[in-house]
This record gives sequence, C-alpha cells and structure tokens, in this order.
Amino acid sequence: MKYLIVLANGLSDHPIAERDNKTPLTLADIPNLDRIVAEGRTGSVRTAPEGLPAGGEVTALSLLGYDPQKHGAGAGEYVAQALGVEVKANEVPLCCDFIILQTSHNDMIVKDFTAGQLADADARTLIEALQEQVMADTPVAFHAGRGYHNLMVMQSDPFPSRLMPPNGLIGEGIRQHIPQDAPYRELVNIMNQAQIILHNHPFNRKRMAEGTDAVNSVWFWGNTNGRGRETMPAFFSRFEKKGAMVTASLLMQGLARQVGMTVLEVEGATGFADTNYKGKVEAALKALDSHDVVYLHMTGAEIVSLQGNIDDKIAAIEDMDEQVLEPVLDYLETHKDVTLLVTENHMSSVDRMRYDEVPVPFAVYPSGKGRDSIQRFDEDLAQNGSEHFKDGPSLIEALLKGAL
Repeated sequence: MKYLIVLANGLSDHPIAERDNKTPLTLADIPNLDRIVAEGRTGSVRTAPEGLPAGGEVTALSLLGYDPQKHGAGAGEYVAQALGVEVKANEVPLCCDFIILQTSHNDMIVKDFTAGQLADADARTLIEALQEQVMADTPVAFHAGRGYHNLMVMQSDPFPSRLMPPNGLIGEGIRQHIPQDAPYRELVNIMNQAQIILHNHPFNRKRMAEGTDAVNSVWFWGNTNGRGRETMPAFFSRFEKKGAMVTASLLMQGLARQVGMTVLEVEGATGFADTNYKGKVEAALKALDSHDVVYLHMTGAEIVSLQGNIDDKIAAIEDMDEQVLEPVLDYLETHKDVTLLVTENHMSSVDRMRYDEVPVPFAVYPSGKGRDSIQRFDEDLAQNGSEHFKDGPSLIEALLKGAL
C-alpha cells in the first residue's frame, strides 16, 4: 500500500459572528472533501503538544511522525537545512523575514508579514544589501531564501526565550515583542540597522514614489530553545517506507531533508493562493511511482487566514478542493493501492489572525476499517468523527500500519 498525505493548511477555523456563526469551511463549496468524508473515515488529531506553540516547526514535525518534545528544533534550523547552509556549533540560525510596518502614534504596527508577497529577485537584492551594509559586533551572514522568508546566521549563544514569528503579530505593536535584555542587544542592533538600510534602498524609494508600502523592516524568529534535542531517525528507518515531500515551504523542505525524504520543488509553487496547484499535484502523483509515502503541502488558505481575509479564505479552500482533491480522486479511481489522508498542520483562525492549538480534522479514503456516518468535512469532526488521536505520530503510525 502507498500513501498520499495532503496537508491543506488553513481549512479549519472558529465560527465567525458576522457570518451567522459559521466557519469558512462550512461556507465553502467543497464537494471533493465531502466525498472523501462520506466514503472514508474521519476524526481529529492534536498536532501541538501541550505547552508548545502551534507553529509549523512543531505541528509539521508531528505530522511527519516525530515527537516535537523529543526532536524539536527552531524553524531557523530547518530553513538552514533547506538552503544547504552549514551552521556551526557557536552560531544561531534565525528566520529573517521581510515585513511591512505601519506607523502608529507611539509604536510600529505589523501590517503585512509577507511584505506584499515579495518576489524572490527583490528579496535577493535586499538580502545582498543587508549583507554588505550591516555592521555588527559579531559575525553575521544573510542568505536569500524564498520571497519574504530568508535566513540570517549569527555567532551567538542560544537565546533564552522564543522569538515570536511575525505571522502571529498582524495588527500588533512591535515594541512589546522586541526583547530588551542583554542577550538580545546585538540582534536588536542588527534589526535597527536593517530598517535604516531598507528605508534608503532604491527598491523602497521606488515603491514609495509609486505609492506602494515600503518593505521597511526585517523580523528575526525561529530560534531553538527549551525542547528535546534527540537525533531524529530517518523516515525510512522509522517507518520502513520511502518518503517524499512536495512543498514551497522552506521549513517543510528542511524538515523533510533532515529525515532523508526526497524534496520535490515545483516551478510556480509560491506558498500563496496563486500557487501552481496543477504542477504540485502532478509532482506528488508521479512521486508515488517511486515512493511509498508522499506529502503534498499547501498554505494558500493559511496565509489569508492570518491576514484576516474571510472571503479569500473561502475561495482558497474551494480552489484547493477543485484543483487538488478533484484530480487526486480521479487518480485514486485507477490506483487502488493508494490511501489518501487529508488534514492540516494547525487551525488558522481568520477572525483572530492566529494559530490555535485545538485538534484539527482529518479524513482517510478509502478506509480499511470502513466508512463512518459523517457526510461533511468540517470542524465538527473533532467531536463526531470515529477516530481521535492524541498526537500526530499516533495518527501517522496508525495510517502506515493500515489501522485506518
């Protein structure tokens, strides 16, 4: 048996008062998700262990079948892995995200954590400027990643507390989230320098002249602290199955590379709602010819959730249903040796513009245990589904052992 695991981030949500207390998932037209539920088996899974944040560095690791408490690292380490950047023992890798800040009367507010969906080429130009102009008291190296999401490696002791990711700070002032303690002084100095460099850069001068928001800051996050450091066994060693990952996310690519999975990049895969769904589906289905387990990861609905765009979230869910799950179901009609799992890393609340640690729904099709009585893929699966797992590794183990 082979397995296709679709991680469609951004599906579940809380009820929204102005939409008659319905969720975007219940408002969306999702015939393919509903078919998977009606003909398969459903339930819920808790992807973030108690006490850990529901960010991708935790929840994605969980859904790969690894315990984040034992094997966890910061997102910066996974991004470095994805980019092939060697990190020395005395260095700290940090995600270096370009963001757009908006002036408030006594603070700066996070307006856009994607920097207007910054293009790769523009991000590379800005990263090169930072590498050339930042003058730090400790060695620092900037590395271009993908769009707004990049990497900085600095010589430093580990930071004592978690640096907050900017995708959970929309609408908030940054002052309360910038640590002022001694271990962070050089980091804050680098951030302040970066803001000056970006303000004076021709790229931003041109944007401002055109009436477009300047990409006026970087945000550092993704440090490792306070979690287990046990070495992760390779995916094949753990499950005796060859795995592959299709994703635009550097974090997911780094995770997959760290456990020896094949990483497949697709031209036009952006991580946004305008991604190349067709290319990603084709790559995932082709990978099933040579792999036992293939992950297909998408974040279009997640991004617009964290930006607070309700209608865009509904549209992104519907696009995923039509452009991903419809061709996948067609494929399964002629490939009876493939089992499909559809779930998500975490709940992404469009109303709160935050992740939530609550259990997320999943559906398996076809099911070796037989279908249950559910007819609709929605948040009620957390109560009404047939199977409920305390963590991601338990779900993946059950799936790959044919227990679902």
